[in-house]
Amino acid sequence: MIYGRSPCRSPSGRRLMFCAVASALIAWSAAARAADAGISDSEIVFGVSVAQSGPNAAYGAIGVGVKGCFDYLNAEQGGVKVGDGKTRKIKIETLDDAMEPARALQNARRFVEQSKVFAVIGNNGTGANLGTRSYYNAEKIPQAFIGSGGPMFGARAEVEKFPWTMLGYLSYNTEAAMYAEFIKQKWPNAKIALINDDSGGPFFADTFVKTAKALGLNIVAHEEHSYSEPTINAKISRLKESGADVFVEATTPKFVVQAIKQTAAINWKPVHIVWNVGASIGGTLVPAGADISKGIYSGLYIKDATNPAFANDEDMKTYLTKLKQYAPGANVADQNATMGWYDCMATKAVLERMKTPTRDAFMASIRSLDNVKVPILLEGIRLNTKGTADGYPIESVQIAQFDGVKFVPVGGVLNYEGRTPAWEPRAKSN
Repeated sequence: MIYGRSPCRSPSGRRLMFCAVASALIAWSAAARAADAGISDSEIVFGVSVAQSGPNAAYGAIGVGVKGCFDYLNAEQGGVKVGDGKTRKIKIETLDDAMEPARALQNARRFVEQSKVFAVIGNNGTGANLGTRSYYNAEKIPQAFIGSGGPMFGARAEVEKFPWTMLGYLSYNTEAAMYAEFIKQKWPNAKIALINDDSGGPFFADTFVKTAKALGLNIVAHEEHSYSEPTINAKISRLKESGADVFVEATTPKFVVQAIKQTAAINWKPVHIVWNVGASIGGTLVPAGADISKGIYSGLYIKDATNPAFANDEDMKTYLTKLKQYAPGANVADQNATMGWYDCMATKAVLERMKTPTRDAFMASIRSLDNVKVPILLEGIRLNTKGTADGYPIESVQIAQFDGVKFVPVGGVLNYEGRTPAWEPRAKSN
């Protein structure tokens, strides 16, 4: 510090000009320090890592949905008006990770060290996100609205340990508990059969079994399968032999199609509940056969482009029209593309509440969502978070039943806000 009379107090015009320039430079320097990499007064750069190749390549449509949505906002709205009052265009860089953790980590390093992204959004897959979570958190890069229902991403202890990672979808724990309560209300004396895959399925299955037991429900058979199995037909047949009259399924679309076809082939007619991951009309129910899929229940929170019930829905009209326009060749009926649109719109809502151009402000916004409505979410379902106390943005579903053409709501929206069962890691087998 220089003590004595400030030169800026002199009436000299030259000195006043010097002081004005100095003040401007100081202000510019402070603003530059305040903003993080990947964001300027006119642009924000986001990365999206999803499978575009390999057995999970269908999830690449998520990236298509994200980019198509932001391209639409850039072209027709000038971008997104951020909470600091400045409208910025959004640049999206999408990389293929084949849903493999090692490749996802390579992409993460490229995003951070080369592309200098502000944040990543919509990265898909539980394993891929777990494989990159430590890196993103060490670098303090928001890993936002990730495409997983893994309950660890929203659990309080995990959020405290990895504060830069934010769940995007309905947690498997939340969904499982709600189905158990739904069964208790409708079929309290049911004999229940359960099947799940060995990826996200165990998170669902463990909570479903625990909640069902607490409610006094009777699970008479439980099967688990791996992605590598070509068919689950034999397991479906074994579940029928258990005498179960309610069948709960937590697996990927390929195997949901198999299960629907096999239950019909062996003339097993239980109450059939399919978790949200496998309940797309265009992705599973119609390919399996609309006639034999009739009667299936599921918990929904995203509007389905193939559901005639949304033919006159304004948000769905925008999605269908604009994704076709800004992502030519995109399959708008693909639920993965719809999920990408949701990722975009949810991120837009966060940016609109972000007070300064910093990652800290972005995370502060995402951790304090209060009854936020996002286009493409079903009516009555909102995003809510409360710091580390509640890291689950979606904790409500609409139970609905497929009538052969569309899903018909059963009762009102089930709100499980703040009641998601605690996540407990599955014990490792010896």
